[in-house]
Amino acid sequence: MGAFGRGIWRYWRRGEPAPGSNDLVQKLYAYTDGRSNDFLFRILESRRKERDFKLGWDGTSVLSQEGVSETGIEQVVRSLKEDGVAVLPARLKKDALENLYELGSSCRFRTTTYNALPADQLPGTQSELPVASTGESDEIDLTRPIHSVYLAPRSLLLENPYVQALLCDPYLLQVATRYLGVFPVITKPDMWWDTECVPHGLRPRPYHTDSGCLRWLKVGINLTETTFESPHFVYVKGSHHPNKTTGRLTRRLVSRMNLSDKEVTELCPDRIMHLTAPAGSVTLADTRGIHKGELSLRGNRLILYFGLEGSAFNNIDHPIPLHHIGTELAKAMSARPFSYQFLRRAS
Repeated sequence: MGAFGRGIWRYWRRGEPAPGSNDLVQKLYAYTDGRSNDFLFRILESRRKERDFKLGWDGTSVLSQEGVSETGIEQVVRSLKEDGVAVLPARLKKDALENLYELGSSCRFRTTTYNALPADQLPGTQSELPVASTGESDEIDLTRPIHSVYLAPRSLLLENPYVQALLCDPYLLQVATRYLGVFPVITKPDMWWDTECVPHGLRPRPYHTDSGCLRWLKVGINLTETTFESPHFVYVKGSHHPNKTTGRLTRRLVSRMNLSDKEVTELCPDRIMHLTAPAGSVTLADTRGIHKGELSLRGNRLILYFGLEGSAFNNIDHPIPLHHIGTELAKAMSARPFSYQFLRRAS
């Protein structure tokens, strides 16, 4: 508690993150059904409240202009506030989609291969997915993948001009600012393939909530089409807000990180949303809510994720060095140093 209190003071006075506070923030979130996060957020970010969106540089979006109106933005923000999730169908521009797909199909990957469940364990109840092996691969054969997950190097992603453009995309930043009430802090992009190389019986996957910040949005860019049978995002509607139904599930996270598929389905079957969409679609989600990435029955998915966070207080990330910074991202980092504090120019 002493370290937590000192971390609050340093963040309030100097804006310095307190990663040592993260475990306590997680516990308080589970005990209070998220109310503690909202309380801390109101206190620690009150100096940064921004009623009017101001970018600070001339930004160009890599998303199509469809829906980029005041009314369209408000509709997305309203969906996020009510449901905790919103899907923007096929919004990534074609050249960006093709470039990112090529990037995610032709690099050296870190791989993970899942193992089968023990005979005495039911699917959807495991606290972690069992891992048979990890390693590296120079290629991926989508007709016969031999690993469950192929992760692209983050250092490679951050050198890509389209990834850099997404990290300072004015449309996404405006939606996040309207939703969070503050200009967001941009964090760690990751890109990976979820494949159909999954042992029989491992699906369904357990549910969980994310941590690492007080309030945030997770941005997911679908670089392949997703279907109910392929890997896809599943969200419990409204679970980002304290409520009696899902609050019973959130409190169980005090003693364990995951929630079984069975207990979520029994308590709120009418709130479970399977979010499938075509390639180029963008999913925005408040992943303080209960969610999961469902495993594949058949088919593969390439996904790019990054965070737009409302606070850096308990963030556990370290600054990521960039060797080549595009003009627009450089302007963003200069105009908003607090928001881009986890990106820095390599020395």
